Amino acid sequence: METVGLVLVAEDNPDDATLLRKAVEKAGIPGAIRILTDGEQMLLYLQGRGAYANRTVNAQPSLIILDLKMPRKTGFEVLEWLQEHPEYSVVPTVVMSASVMEEDVRKAYRLGANTYFIKPGTYSELVDTMRALKDYWSKAKKVASQSNDSM
Repeated sequence: METVGLVLVAEDNPDDATLLRKAVEKAGIPGAIRILTDGEQMLLYLQGRGAYANRTVNAQPSLIILDLKMPRKTGFEVLEWLQEHPEYSVVPTVVMSASVMEEDVRKAYRLGANTYFIKPGTYSELVDTMRALKDYWSKAKKVASQSNDSM
């Protein structure tokens, strides 16, 4: 897998965030990982506003991983925003949620999620999920994202 660049994660549970960071590293997904604690921070980051305005320090993501059930703004709201901004259509967006509700899965895909994973029950399963994600995206056809100037 070529260098991913930045893996941008929205996860409000600190324990899940720590495990996800370790699993991404153990799975060998190349690149930096940045974890934001809610959907509102994710939107500010993507918009390059506030503390995230400096794009030298806050690079555009190459992969987005979203939890759905977060405070302030949900993963669904982030997906809706992404859908309204076609410049992000080339950034793979993965939902990782504890929700097994069929309506949540359908809604996430309707709003443009590329993949929906149920949060695994063990760290080992999480690493396996991240390896599967790495293997899939290393084989999938990619399109270069637009330059930062156009975002």
